Amino acid sequence: MNKKIWLIFSVVLVFLTFVIVIFFHKNIQTKEVVTEDFQFTYDTTWKIKKGERGVTLQHKKTKSKINIQSLVLDSQYIDVDLDSIIQDITYGIEEQNEGYELINTLEAPSDIYDSYSYLYEKDMEQALVNVYKKDNKVVIAYFSADSEVFDILLDSVDEIFRSIELKVGEEIELT
Repeated sequence: MNKKIWLIFSVVLVFLTFVIVIFFHKNIQTKEVVTEDFQFTYDTTWKIKKGERGVTLQHKKTKSKINIQSLVLDSQYIDVDLDSIIQDITYGIEEQNEGYELINTLEAPSDIYDSYSYLYEKDMEQALVNVYKKDNKVVIAYFSADSEVFDILLDSVDEIFRSIELKVGEEIELT
């Protein structure tokens, strides 16, 4: 008898989860952000605030944050691979975010740009840092959330990070 009740409860729970996901998925829209240095798309579960050299997004329910900032390096770094300067960049990130411990270096998040991805942890918080480079522009995309919601939001964050496009130089139309 208990197995039947448990099975019925499980089926109903799966059905309700499916209905809720479909309902909320239809109400989520995507928007595009275009700055001088980069552009990306995000879904409307995030609230956006533009800054001087970047953008901050805050999740409307969990208050988790994404920060996407750009750095313009001296022109001498145009032909320098990200491999050559990544240690300096990560050192700066770690100095600004005391107490975070590097727990994993992940595979490069982009096939288009030189890129690195790092996972950090501090107390009950996790942070994902992606670094992208094209010519003399570097974009640092930083996502932080409480450990209990980090994995839940990761799909949304990955979509945002995958949509990042770096802008360099000027496009010239050949006639």
